[in-house]
Amino acid sequence: MFRLRTGVGKSPANLNGRTLLARLYLAYRRPDLARDLLLDGLRYAPADPDYLRTTLGFLLEFQEDARLLEVADRLLVDAGAADPACRSIAAIYAATAAYHRGNFDRAEDLINQHRVRETMDGITLLARIEWERGYPELALLRLQDDLASHPDHDSARALQVGYYRALGRTSEWESAIIERLAGDPLAAAPRIEYLCLHHQRGDATRVEREIEAYLSQFQHDPDSLLLLADFAANTGRPALARRVQQAFPSHKSDSGAPALMVAESHIVAGEYQAGLDLIAGYARQYPEWTNQFASVCNGLQAVALYGLGKRDEARLHLDHLLAQKNLRAENLVAVSNRLTALGARDLALATLNCAVEADPLKQAALTSLIRLELDTDTLAALPVHLDRFIKTHQPAQELLARAYTTMGSDRLLFQPGQAALLATLRIALTTRRP
Repeated sequence: MFRLRTGVGKSPANLNGRTLLARLYLAYRRPDLARDLLLDGLRYAPADPDYLRTTLGFLLEFQEDARLLEVADRLLVDAGAADPACRSIAAIYAATAAYHRGNFDRAEDLINQHRVRETMDGITLLARIEWERGYPELALLRLQDDLASHPDHDSARALQVGYYRALGRTSEWESAIIERLAGDPLAAAPRIEYLCLHHQRGDATRVEREIEAYLSQFQHDPDSLLLLADFAANTGRPALARRVQQAFPSHKSDSGAPALMVAESHIVAGEYQAGLDLIAGYARQYPEWTNQFASVCNGLQAVALYGLGKRDEARLHLDHLLAQKNLRAENLVAVSNRLTALGARDLALATLNCAVEADPLKQAALTSLIRLELDTDTLAALPVHLDRFIKTHQPAQELLARAYTTMGSDRLLFQPGQAALLATLRIALTTRRP
């Protein structure tokens, strides 16, 4: 590494050297050094699409969304400042970062302003945005139109499969899985979807048979093993999660992920103490990667402690989670969903409130917050949140209708500003913005 670092110092415009050194930094678990090295190289590569994609991809992977948007803005602010290919790359990555932060309006504006709406990445990102805004049929229509013209567009097919599953449209879900497998019979992701399908149907025999076949085929593929570990975590299968952890190469820089999924699988299975013990052990043995996954650890610990009835300790870990930087809206929504499932609606509300107050443009968190406020009849701050929600592009109509019914109740007749809010909601319900 010393020689490579010296070589990059003497030849700073050597982009291949920079990229290789950044990978070595990651292998030694120094993403901070890799980030600075890649960012510094941008001044030597103003029109190199591959290097720009590598750098922005790194920032996206490590949730450096604000930094990514800053870099992309510099490239996009001047129409003549960058090569067209680089501008398209910057626009897509910036839109993706905005999407991850829950700022759907900015993501859509970037896609439209920089003419990447008809690209494959643009189409799938727009579908994701429509889905998150509460327009599943519009999201599916976008994907269907795209697949009619580009049947080999696997990322669009993958989204379609996931959306059918989420909507509970089992026959369409199965058909979409089969179509995806037909396009690539050796792909891992559709095999995981098949596992989810058989799990939902309660076909334990088929699930076990598919798991064994999957492990046989993908036992040396870390990315595919992570997909299986995620399935094990979400379905509460600790034994399977541990098998994946044991099969995962220990030298991989992301080897902490399957370990945390073992802990999560215990928590999902209701084995809260076992999950907590594992996380505590990881923190002692692997402090570097547990620090990297601190937000995940704190979220899991909060859920597990609440499951054990240790409410104060759960709140403490939740506070640690919410105090961290670069939190993504979907991570906070996931934690709030697990807390809600346990009946910890007050903690779930606190999670979403902090997310929205930290960044009022986190539309995913704002949507979830309003939904939970309506579910729990927690209405004190609802008018303020609804006012923000109405100002976003295409707020979910079903949620606006539900809010209109709630806020129009006779028991809220003397709520300050009720009439004005109802009038605004009525306009929003009758006017579909483009």
